[in-house]
Amino acid sequence: MFLDLYLLSMRLTFEYCLNHLYRKEINSLFGEGSLIEVNYIKYSTNNKGLIIDCKLLTTDPQECIETYPVGLDLLVSESWKWMGCNEKIALTHSIDLK
Repeated sequence: MFLDLYLLSMRLTFEYCLNHLYRKEINSLFGEGSLIEVNYIKYSTNNKGLIIDCKLLTTDPQECIETYPVGLDLLVSESWKWMGCNEKIALTHSIDLK
C-alpha cells in the first residue's frame, strides 16, 4: 500500500514537472497546447527498474511526424533527471489528439 501511494504521488509530481518545466519544448516539438499525460509509474521486477507509461496529447499531428517518439523520450529522461531520481526507467508511450 505504501509503495502504491508513493508511486501515485511520484506520478502526479512527475507529470506536473514535465508539463510545466518543459512547456516551451513540448509546444515546439508537438504543437502549441500539447500535453504529456503520465498514466502510471510501476516497478518491474523483470527489468529491476520503473516503467513509466505516457500518453502524448498533441494538438498538431503533422508536427509530431519527425519528433515523436524520440522527442518524448528525451523530455521524459531529462525531466526524470531533474527530479533527482536515479532509478532505472523504461518508457512505454502512445499518442492521441487533444
